[in-house]
Amino acid sequence: MKKLLLSVFLLAFYCNTNIHAQSNYPEVQLPSPYWMSPLFIGSINESKVYYGKEPNNSQNKPVIVFVHGFIDLANLWFLFGNEMYKEAYHDGYRTAYVALTRGEGMWKNGEILADMLEDITSHYNVNDVVIVAHSNGGKAAEVAMFTEGKKDLVNRVISLGTPFKGTGVADLAETPAFNWLVDFIGLGGGTSTSTTYYMENVARPILDNHPDNQPSKFINFGGWGYNSGTTISAPAMFVGGNLLKVMGGGNSNGGNDGVTPYYSSTRPGGNPIWGGYCWGWFCDKTPKVDHIDIALSDVVWNEITPWIQSPINLRLANQTQEIANKDFVESQFEIISTMDGVQESFFIHPGSGRVQIEFMHADIENEFVLTKEHAHAQVVLDLHSTIGVKGINSTIVLDQMEPGKYTLETNASDFAAVIAYENGPSLKYNKPTSLEEGKAIELHASLSNLTGTAKITGVLTKTNELDGNGVKNEFSKVVKFSPTSTAQFNLVIEEGLPAGVYNLILNAEGTDFRRSLVSGFAVQERKGTLPEIEANLMSLDYSPNPVSHQLTLTFEKFETQKTATIEVFDAYGRVLLSNDYSSLPSGEQQVFLDFSAFETGVYFLRLSQGGKQITKTIVKSGE
Repeated sequence: MKKLLLSVFLLAFYCNTNIHAQSNYPEVQLPSPYWMSPLFIGSINESKVYYGKEPNNSQNKPVIVFVHGFIDLANLWFLFGNEMYKEAYHDGYRTAYVALTRGEGMWKNGEILADMLEDITSHYNVNDVVIVAHSNGGKAAEVAMFTEGKKDLVNRVISLGTPFKGTGVADLAETPAFNWLVDFIGLGGGTSTSTTYYMENVARPILDNHPDNQPSKFINFGGWGYNSGTTISAPAMFVGGNLLKVMGGGNSNGGNDGVTPYYSSTRPGGNPIWGGYCWGWFCDKTPKVDHIDIALSDVVWNEITPWIQSPINLRLANQTQEIANKDFVESQFEIISTMDGVQESFFIHPGSGRVQIEFMHADIENEFVLTKEHAHAQVVLDLHSTIGVKGINSTIVLDQMEPGKYTLETNASDFAAVIAYENGPSLKYNKPTSLEEGKAIELHASLSNLTGTAKITGVLTKTNELDGNGVKNEFSKVVKFSPTSTAQFNLVIEEGLPAGVYNLILNAEGTDFRRSLVSGFAVQERKGTLPEIEANLMSLDYSPNPVSHQLTLTFEKFETQKTATIEVFDAYGRVLLSNDYSSLPSGEQQVFLDFSAFETGVYFLRLSQGGKQITKTIVKSGE
């Protein structure tokens, strides 16, 4: 027995200490999966590359790089019972398992992954690899491929539950009342760049419109069994799934896996594999797996192996019902929260039907007592509770409740709740487009099934910069929508807002109802005006276009103009280069610009002489 324990210890020690640091990031050589310690735990807070032992039958087979998601640093692939490494080794695949970061989001993880792809392809002496990516790892892969310029190092990406279009769980977690949802579900730092509005307004336009975009390289697997989990994380996925269902991620929209709505699991233009159909509220989709199970070997290995080397020229859109991106968000729920035992109330509207309440609170011993206004009877709610990473989630369903105002009393010092109504008034918010800093912003909301009058107020909070990083000084603003008719409301911010990402909580209130809605938007940096102006016979010739290294420019230097400058702008209108040619003599001039240090993408080239300008569009290609 002592020898066995010593062997286990030595194997665990070997797995964690056989590190090489000659590459961009430390490397760990793993033993054969048949000799892996069951106690093996990968990096907790350091970026590393773990190389699997090379199998004897690996000739002519691709290298697989496993990329983790929100919750862990490569450890998911080595969970007890997850035999991804053993399956890949048995089938003759060389492997690498990367540990990126937990808290720095898709852009930083994509940057790290890009460097690691250089290391891995060099280590195995191959031209490219196949990526198998769980959750947020799929977004890190597209960042590495496109904005970091490593598309040629990736043959394809097999994504497992990646929220390419964001998730309502992240939207909710970004609100003040539900910040602790991050810890409860274990989302780590992935929420800020996984909100539906960040992905739709910032990330997706950058990635989907990138000149190097290759959507056909993405093979997408999405889950819809948030209540079917088998791991220790199953309770948290059940909670996340219930909240998503309340917020519009239910069966009628394809279901969800507890973190990622099914419609969000397909990259735009990608290849969805697990398909089915929905008819009303009924969906026939199998297998039903949650956000963690979708990365387990016994669930997906045999599903993904046909796609590791199969042709992927055609998109498999006929295998799934895709959910179109809506230009609005709709709510039939409200959010309430309390501090220090203050009473909170809510209304049950006539005809509300079934009412479901999802509580988030700190202690399993917390009680919630419901009292109807002007009535003496009190009901201690019979809660069905789930223990999360931090905190408790409790669910209660109320049927055939009398209409009226109800008060919640609790011994919980802090709680938040989502109350979902089957019927009654519905709050709708039209998502804005093309917002720019310094320009007036107009937002629109409306109420349906409304009787009587209502008002809509909101809280607007700047949560992140456009790059996904948090803000140093959080900006919050209480706003009030003005009615334009009985059920239509507008908000105009004449002075505009600074560039960044904003979370918006809307609250609608009538005489006998309340509704809440969580969404947001992005305000882009001001691009300025870069028009194509041909004035005073100004001309600007350039070659080659696209350009990879040196760009040759030819223009006429006017004798009457004392100044002459050439500037290069990126797609956001930021000046990347500015050269002054005022000292050149008049006549035709030829100058050269070095583009080799620029990332691939679209740029604007502007020649200015005096008050006249001419602007051209330049494409920077890869090597």
